[in-house]
Amino acid sequence: MILTLSSGEMEVVRRVLGREPREAEWKLVDALWSEHCSYKSSKVFLRSLPSTGPNVIMSVEDWQDAGAVDVGNGLALVLKVESHNHPSAIDPFNGAATGVGGILRDIISKGAKPIALLDMIRVGKLDEKGKWLLRNIIAGIGFYGNSVGVPVVGGELSFDETYNDNPLVDVACAGIVSKDSIVPSVVKEPGLRLVLAGFTGLDGLGGASFASRKLSGMDEIGAVQIADPFAGKIIIDVTLEVAKEVEAIKDLGGGGLAVAVTEMANGLGAVVNLEKVPLRFKYLSPEDIIISETQERMLFAVKPERVESVCSKFREYNYPCEDIGEITADPTIRFQYNGQVVAELPSDLLLSPPLNVWPAERASRRREPGREVPLGEALRAILTHPDLVSKEWAYSQFDYEVGTSTVVKPGQADSAVVELPNGKYLALKGDANQDLCAEDAYECGKAIVAEAYRNLATVGARGIALVDHLQFGDPRKPNVYQDFIDAVRGISEASKFFSIPVVGGKVSFHNEDKNGNPIKPTPLVVMAGLIEGKLARNRIDEGNLVLIGETRNELAGTLFSRIFGGGGEVAKTKLIEDLIASNLVIKGINEGKVIWNKDISKGGLAGALLPILTKGFSVKISSSHVVGTSSVLGKMFSENGGRFLVLTSDPQWFMYQAGRMGIQASAIGKATRDGGKLVLDDETFPMDSVVENYYTFLEGSL
Repeated sequence: MILTLSSGEMEVVRRVLGREPREAEWKLVDALWSEHCSYKSSKVFLRSLPSTGPNVIMSVEDWQDAGAVDVGNGLALVLKVESHNHPSAIDPFNGAATGVGGILRDIISKGAKPIALLDMIRVGKLDEKGKWLLRNIIAGIGFYGNSVGVPVVGGELSFDETYNDNPLVDVACAGIVSKDSIVPSVVKEPGLRLVLAGFTGLDGLGGASFASRKLSGMDEIGAVQIADPFAGKIIIDVTLEVAKEVEAIKDLGGGGLAVAVTEMANGLGAVVNLEKVPLRFKYLSPEDIIISETQERMLFAVKPERVESVCSKFREYNYPCEDIGEITADPTIRFQYNGQVVAELPSDLLLSPPLNVWPAERASRRREPGREVPLGEALRAILTHPDLVSKEWAYSQFDYEVGTSTVVKPGQADSAVVELPNGKYLALKGDANQDLCAEDAYECGKAIVAEAYRNLATVGARGIALVDHLQFGDPRKPNVYQDFIDAVRGISEASKFFSIPVVGGKVSFHNEDKNGNPIKPTPLVVMAGLIEGKLARNRIDEGNLVLIGETRNELAGTLFSRIFGGGGEVAKTKLIEDLIASNLVIKGINEGKVIWNKDISKGGLAGALLPILTKGFSVKISSSHVVGTSSVLGKMFSENGGRFLVLTSDPQWFMYQAGRMGIQASAIGKATRDGGKLVLDDETFPMDSVVENYYTFLEGSL
């Protein structure tokens, strides 16, 4: 029996019970007290995140499966982010596919119809293992999303050797529901029946504990769930059909029945008759039934008189559905098999793990002085880096137009846009920055929120809600824990500044390589926003290039410093600059002054120019017109925030408005149709090989 419980935690359990727990009870506690389910090493600091606001309907409440915000006209947006990092390292196809299935069930557990998926993928170098991981992760996401008819409308794909052994596979989902019809995940009264839909099998045994420890390198395939999107489609459709007939809904995700029943009871008690659980494998033991994480299962709390009505709708599809127990007033969670008690534990014990605040110490960052890098060499290295190439190979495997609500498609802008049933446009974007986080997790936490805010502004949207996913190594290592705390502080500060509530999230610790080295800190945010006024229909054409914002020589924690080392100063996120610059861009969009625009982020100004160059245009830049640092490398590759590149026919309008709003803006050059080159001052850099690499790298490498 492999447990992640510490000896101290085991002593707490023995002391509360006054006896030695049964094997099944140890597994029950292990699941509920796992980092994956309990947030025992993160909850203290997560409480600092702003989670309320005038449009918030449901937020970071205990045991709610997703957050919800009001988007007008009686509708609510339901938002959630999840990951399947460890499973994807072992079985990338099923790990990624079940990540999609799990996030969809989180959304439908609120009674909401899923309308959009995003995937944010981070893998290591593209050696044979890396290629195998990436091919199968993309295939798994497409397999599930395409099969159930939910469009994958955007995401990220990044390559960094820190993820060689431990890829990160984040999936976010947005759903829509009438705000008066949101279904809770928890109950408030005894006497309700517990109804389980779906078969329970051998796959995913102990998955929550597996996700709460480092990968062992041993055969852990049994902890990975198996995806069945066709069963998932039935679960989605019927759950939405019965949502108004039930009192609460829980997805059976991490921890299986153990966690779903305990969290749904929410301090009340429950009796579960395990012999009534529909089994895929006849001889599954009672202990394994409790912790199995077989996918495509939902738990409902139902009034006794409605049980038959609920189950009859599943049986129309020959899908198993059984009454397996009830919610009780006695605050004890009891699992029994043919009348014999298998596990019997107090609810408050299961829901109250000892919280950890580990020693924390900020690591010293010693950066070796970087060599002098010729501009041409730097341009070639940055503009051909895998992080900046076309991702069409990936998103072409996803049906991103199913449902006909996708307005801005993958690759067309910095944010995805979908049309809501009330006619409003919803923008969605996920952002992370492992390079900056490796240098300064606090500045990084602020920066990723600010970048997501800017990305939404590029299509004319303002953020209304976000969810975060905090991905780190072992929290018991002081440097790792300090980075975690710093990232939370940064995200919290930026979210409060922009008045954007954090309505949900996830923490994933123990992401390490085979030698026990932690990944670079990789907190991620997914922001949702609504278009204010006009939707930006970005197109690349001839015109003037205006750079909004000040460029600072802050190259540490950038793609440039990852490639060439050195880097000087770390970018300090000045949130007021992000706000003013975003306001200016949105104003320009609404007044018809923007032909095309992009925020300055990965790859700096050079990276922002790449989409223009790859469309057959040439770009001429005057470096002296880039306001800020005198360093040419800083001008081209700094990734400091608060900046946008705008293609316009009226540069004077932007410079005048910038002056009125309190920010710099300058006309730095032009885009012309005599394609194939980047001209910087008097030096010409041919772009033919860069453009070819942009379109062929991924498909050619895989």
